[in-house]
Amino acid sequence: MASGKNALGLDIGSSSIKVTQLKESKKGVHLVTFDMAMLPPEAVVDGALMSFSVVTDKIRELIRVNRIRNKQCALGISGHSVIIKKISLPEMTQDELADSIQWEAEQYIPFDIKDVNVDVQILNPKTSHGQMDVLLVAAKKDVINDYISVVGDAGLTPVVVDVDTFSFQNMFELNYGFPVNETVALINLGASVININVISNGMTTFTRDISMGGSMLTEEIQKQLNVSYEEAEHYKTGGHENVSSSAVFREIMKLSERVSETLVTEIQRSFDFFAATTVNAELSRIFVCGGSSQVPSLTRFLEKRIEVPVEMINPFKNVIIDSKRFDLDLLQRMAPMAAVSLGLALRRANDK
Repeated sequence: MASGKNALGLDIGSSSIKVTQLKESKKGVHLVTFDMAMLPPEAVVDGALMSFSVVTDKIRELIRVNRIRNKQCALGISGHSVIIKKISLPEMTQDELADSIQWEAEQYIPFDIKDVNVDVQILNPKTSHGQMDVLLVAAKKDVINDYISVVGDAGLTPVVVDVDTFSFQNMFELNYGFPVNETVALINLGASVININVISNGMTTFTRDISMGGSMLTEEIQKQLNVSYEEAEHYKTGGHENVSSSAVFREIMKLSERVSETLVTEIQRSFDFFAATTVNAELSRIFVCGGSSQVPSLTRFLEKRIEVPVEMINPFKNVIIDSKRFDLDLLQRMAPMAAVSLGLALRRANDK
């Protein structure tokens, strides 16, 4: 960790905005703030901001209600605007890589190089035949500028723009560490994007963003039961216990299983591609987080289809929480949604 205080972790998703504030001490990582605000449908679509004023107002509300004074924030982005590729390049120093990366990146990115911000991380400085493994990340400038603009209007100063995939990887490392000689998959099941990150021996070996998620189930419930977006969300997240013997409950379960089947099929395609292009690609475990991980049939279908144990991530597992300040039961119910913002809250200005 670099010196200085932690940035405020701000995760702007398609269904909600999550904010996390951490403080590090010799005793460990302490939770200072965690809260979330729901967004109306279509405010954020596939990582693109559609309603600037709504998002700005929700961020302001979270800052005001939680009396947040830390104005430095870390943002996460994902979806079509982000490209992540593991590439092989001739061995060179970090400085040499920084000088040549614009030219190297042009070969791998489907956007005009002038329209993207590019960053790189050397994964393995020496592989074979004078080559090294490099992780290349590119993000569209117009999307980044939109996020910076919205956050600035809300009174915050963005000091880090991260990628959701790596944010929840940092969260996972804090809470679980990385198993040695094991290949594990981290899956963030969001409302409109599923982030997949396969890690082998603590190193990212495969990533993919799938542009679909739990909002498919919300839309199906809306359509089939002829209810509002808010009611459909309520039903989806377990607000139908009181009708557990009714036809409504049976219909929700049927829809849930149908949508879960579709999402799991897409996830399996990603794993099939990973297995076909990677040596020693056998997964030992899958860890899931994100709001849609709370749909019971989804994790059940995933475990059955991939034939690998699936475990729900607890982003607060190794975080020190003051029970006098937080409702622990409520926090645990909200935990799956906290993964990305908590990973962002581990970042600081000028770190890498």
